Amino acid sequence: MKIRIIGSVGSGKTTLAKKLSEMEGISYFETDRIVWKREQIEVRRTDSEKNELLKQIINQPNWIIEGVHIEPWAMGSFTQADIIIFLDLPKHQIRYQLIKRQIKQLLRIESAHYPIRLKMLKQMFYWDNLFDSKTKPIIQNKRMEEPQKWLTIKKKSEIKKILQTISNRDIV
Repeated sequence: MKIRIIGSVGSGKTTLAKKLSEMEGISYFETDRIVWKREQIEVRRTDSEKNELLKQIINQPNWIIEGVHIEPWAMGSFTQADIIIFLDLPKHQIRYQLIKRQIKQLLRIESAHYPIRLKMLKQMFYWDNLFDSKTKPIIQNKRMEEPQKWLTIKKKSEIKKILQTISNRDIV
């Protein structure tokens, strides 16, 4: 099974990928970790490095890839996926989740790959708006190419149903 998850920052992509990974026994990968080398300092990978890393992942028999990236280097994850899950949650839900995440990180309940500051929360709100204006139209076009592969989640309460649907699917 090959699953691609896309949605705005704070939509729950990583949480869903972790649940599916545990449920199906499939490794999951974050596109952020394809874009960034995270060692002592973060370094952006070159396009050829990203292409090579993604190629290694999508050549595996099973995978879950989650991330907001829809640039040309990431397109193979969409074409190779058996299922594409689009987390299209309402803006108020995403904003709530972003604020909740920031509080958890400030309290050190959850770790972060970035400095925990109000400036970063504002940046995430900006990225969420950018997702709506730039990425959603691209997603709408991609969905029309192979609509049978796409599952759209509009409310957090639909996630349980989607998990059952995937678990009951007969995909090889």
